[in-house]
Amino acid sequence: MKIKIEKTGINGEGIGYLNNKPIFIPSTLPGETVEVEITEKRDRFSNGELLRIVEASPKRIDAQCVDQGRCGGCALMITDEANQRHLKLENLKQSLLKYMGRFDFRLIKPIIANPQPFAYRNQAKMPIMHQKGKLVAGFYKAGTNHFVPIKSCIVHDEKLEQVKKAILDVMNRYDLDSFEPPMKQGIRTLICRSLEDKVQVTIVTGKMTLSREFIQDCMQIDGLVSLYHSVNTDRHAMDPFGKAVRLIAGEPTLDFTFEGLRFALNPKAFFQLNTAQASQLFNYVKSLIPENKRVIDAYCGVGALSLMMGQKSKEVFGIEFSAEAIKSAEINATMNEMKNCHFKAGDAAVELAQLKKAFDVLVIDPPRSGLSDAMLEAMLKHQIPEIIYVSCNPSTLAKNLATLKQKYRIISIQGFDLFTHTPLLETVVQLKLIQSA
Repeated sequence: MKIKIEKTGINGEGIGYLNNKPIFIPSTLPGETVEVEITEKRDRFSNGELLRIVEASPKRIDAQCVDQGRCGGCALMITDEANQRHLKLENLKQSLLKYMGRFDFRLIKPIIANPQPFAYRNQAKMPIMHQKGKLVAGFYKAGTNHFVPIKSCIVHDEKLEQVKKAILDVMNRYDLDSFEPPMKQGIRTLICRSLEDKVQVTIVTGKMTLSREFIQDCMQIDGLVSLYHSVNTDRHAMDPFGKAVRLIAGEPTLDFTFEGLRFALNPKAFFQLNTAQASQLFNYVKSLIPENKRVIDAYCGVGALSLMMGQKSKEVFGIEFSAEAIKSAEINATMNEMKNCHFKAGDAAVELAQLKKAFDVLVIDPPRSGLSDAMLEAMLKHQIPEIIYVSCNPSTLAKNLATLKQKYRIISIQGFDLFTHTPLLETVVQLKLIQSA
């Protein structure tokens, strides 16, 4: 059947309508007429597969990656970067209208472009499979358990890709096998992080020992400075890491400098995946913080933004659920002699509700699921004069803003294209308490 694509969905798929019911069709753009096959019917929507483009959008281009459309990682690579930002902005606007009703779009600034649209991603978590007599890395197609082998990913940092390929070569020289659930043995996942041309690698396996000779050969790879081993035998685990992550060679942390500050990352520590664009994002957030104020940094991770804000703030109090991340944040603060930055492991909603000291600014950067009801309740009760909300999900952002508008008004909304060629958008919203605005 033929369908006219009306808009782009939050996952980058095209959306058309049949009898007023949406049909989600990957690899299509607004304005296109396409021939599709319905692959799944549900009560409120259907999924379709593109068979043929009847009338292409003038914005359509040839993707620069041969695997685009197979791995599901870069859904928007079929259009130019300017149009990608336009589609992301439209998704943000649709979310705001859906949850907030009328909205003044003049508050939204143009999305800040990615200065490095390729080779920008500094970390990759790649499942490993045995195909055609050797181990290969790849990804699972979005929403499925279908493995797609990927020879090279053009959004990955180049040094990361070099080390990944070299590690695979060593694995194949030693004739290692991929993970077999019944035996609970074999290579499962390769996790690589690259900063300043230095790479930290974690090899996730089933129950097996990596030989001393194998480890020594890996450490001969140019750029590899830190090698970890983790055992994970749970075939249904969402997190690729096992419970324990053990250093087997090299440095215990990946050390680097970011915006004049020194940081040390262990394999499980979170850092923004696009270093260059993270610089623009964090500096923008820092610019919104008034001088010499007390700031709470909820969901602070390893403290990168906390320390940057600490350079102009009277005090920064960072909160993070992960005790391991807080330990890293404290180490990073000590390395940089930031005595006005303090950290605590705990639930952000609980810690905020129990605060006795007055703070001037609350910075929040929650996961994609957004803020919990308890966190929203604590924010509305505590009424900190200014909030800066950093979001990676326009839908949950808009839903949370609809609740916060009881007490706060939006001053500005600024988007950042951290993940070019994907539908993901990082958004910074500045809010002020209504009676103090």
